Amino acid sequence: MKKLKYAFWLLIVVLAAVVVFQNKGFFIVERSFKLNLYFFKYASPELPTALYYFAVFLIGFLLCYFLSLSAKFRTRKTVRQLNEQLAAKDRRISELDSELVAAGKAQQAPAMPAGPKDAADPQTEPSAEPEK
Repeated sequence: MKKLKYAFWLLIVVLAAVVVFQNKGFFIVERSFKLNLYFFKYASPELPTALYYFAVFLIGFLLCYFLSLSAKFRTRKTVRQLNEQLAAKDRRISELDSELVAAGKAQQAPAMPAGPKDAADPQTEPSAEPEK
């Protein structure tokens, strides 16, 4: 999958290079960016068109990056909270395991030997012969 991803991005870069090379004349021409608002006028110095395209690409990239930061921070906070919950559950499991081991040891304590009263009890003696 990693190689496929590299091949995909290599294909995109090659296609972009072909577009730029075939339209080299358009990207080399110097143009001035003019902004004419009713109360404000601005004209940039003459710059190659490729520089304007690069600037627009960079602005879009940075805009997307900064807009995705809030989602990234929310995700990081959620992951931290879930990890804390997981650690608390693991601690609880360890506590219950130790209680279970302690309860098992208490049940394995040696029983008192049967006294004469217990030996004569008919409920504890097995029947000699099963009925047919």
